[in-house]
Amino acid sequence: MPLLINNKETEQLLDMTACMDVLEAAFKEEGLGWATNRTKSNISVPTDDPNLWYRYCSMEGGIKSLGVVAIRIKTDMYSWPFLHGRRREIKYCGAPGNFCGLILLFSTKNGEPLALLNDGYIQHMRVAATAGLAARYMARQESTVLGILGSGGMARTHALAYALVRPLVRIKVYSPNPQHRNEFAKEMSKTLGVDVVPMENPESAVKGSDIVAVCTDAVGPALSGTHLEPGMHLTTVRETELAEDAYPCISRFVEYRAGICEQHYATPESHRPPSLGGSTEEWRRLVELIPSNRRHTLSAVLLGRAKGREDDRETNLFSSEGSGVQFAAVAWKIYEKARNRGLGRDLPLEWFLQDVRD
Repeated sequence: MPLLINNKETEQLLDMTACMDVLEAAFKEEGLGWATNRTKSNISVPTDDPNLWYRYCSMEGGIKSLGVVAIRIKTDMYSWPFLHGRRREIKYCGAPGNFCGLILLFSTKNGEPLALLNDGYIQHMRVAATAGLAARYMARQESTVLGILGSGGMARTHALAYALVRPLVRIKVYSPNPQHRNEFAKEMSKTLGVDVVPMENPESAVKGSDIVAVCTDAVGPALSGTHLEPGMHLTTVRETELAEDAYPCISRFVEYRAGICEQHYATPESHRPPSLGGSTEEWRRLVELIPSNRRHTLSAVLLGRAKGREDDRETNLFSSEGSGVQFAAVAWKIYEKARNRGLGRDLPLEWFLQDVRD
């Protein structure tokens, strides 16, 4: 019978090491042609409130060796208020504080549904695990200082991932909300056993850091090229977080994505939301400022076909975007563990099957 697996159960079943391991194997398979994605796709629909939009997001992927295909879907209401001096992307489902993201996992051996999972915990883990895999190959071996812009769930899981691949001794965090950055510092210092310091401004969080992770909900740049230093390894969660002036400073670029995000609108071309969500052709043109022989896919780096770093003075950048392969791999790992440990709730298979042919 298919399993219904919630976020609390997922947290019991998946740690960062396991997440990184299953994703590394999946990315290698993808690079060899044994896994595939359908490009991330958004549908944006305006509401009667000009400041509120609806967005549906989906992505699918399949992996031969695991015998699974997954689709991840999100359904959210979006607005873009100014908070703490910047325009930010705020979302919810039904009411503020609630969110709806689901993963449907299917067997490629008999076509049956295997599991229905909440995506919240998985979302934070798979983004950070992917960034951690990249840092294993792209950050300098002696990297000990991590600078983070942002103090939410993404910032927390990124800190966990980087601590697994480099000997961190200090983390500097900046959030425009003093309470948030202080809480992050207290929590992550206890979790990781390293010195975590809240900073008063983004410049001080970035300066002198070996690794810099930008994990914000800001619409627009959060990191400028003037802040970059030789030898830094950078990661952004959102493509817009890095200012245009930073791209000419990048020595090497590595990415993981299934292509430029497809955008669909229930509006004419003259009417678009303030922020689209996902990568764009305009962003791709910025990436192309980096020499083509220094732009690689993460799969190529993991397979040894390309280098993540060639010398200690390189300032390199990793960028990723959600893919179905990520969700298929992680959902499969959770499903297998849930079956073995008796977690999750069984759903009757007959709820999903029918005797009417399409």
